[in-house]
Amino acid sequence: MTKIYFVRHAEIRRDAVAPPDKWELADNASVAIAKMLNGISTDSIDRIYYSPLPKASQTAYIISNIYRLPVMERECLREVERHFPYVDYDTFIRYVEQYFSGHDDGNFERYNDARERIVSCVMDILKDSAGRSVMVVSHGMVITVLYRYLIGTALDIKGWKTLNMPDLSVIDLDTGMVVSGFYSGYRIRYLKKAKS
Repeated sequence: MTKIYFVRHAEIRRDAVAPPDKWELADNASVAIAKMLNGISTDSIDRIYYSPLPKASQTAYIISNIYRLPVMERECLREVERHFPYVDYDTFIRYVEQYFSGHDDGNFERYNDARERIVSCVMDILKDSAGRSVMVVSHGMVITVLYRYLIGTALDIKGWKTLNMPDLSVIDLDTGMVVSGFYSGYRIRYLKKAKS
């Protein structure tokens, strides 16, 4: 069975002084990541691909250290780009809600651009993996954009809010089903995988 494991990074330390793309993981991240992976077999995972942002790369390296898996950075897995400085949490939630409702107010990377980037990125990863299972560590908005495409449904901010930090979803590429974790039970659009 070929699977793709999507991981949202662990809990972060919000810092009003540093830009969000520099935020790092909270002190309890390692414990939370180990708990998330409890009962998950990683034997078939060939490699961990991760976003270059610290919160995702740190998550990937924690997993790599636990399971001795090789890692590879992919720029295309970065978070949906923000075009605004630090804002309070309520304002940020309002911006995200507008984004997922289809309102292009210029606060974020254009939705269609983000979707094209992340879908192409995942397709390239599957091509590179040559039929082997992989793990992808990225961000909440990117994962929501991707799953909105894969499931073919209008996920909104409610879908984004259901994601924990960290969180995990597993897709069986042979059956096209989300077999565990967030959005479990959904059938996805066809994702072409390379022949082994």
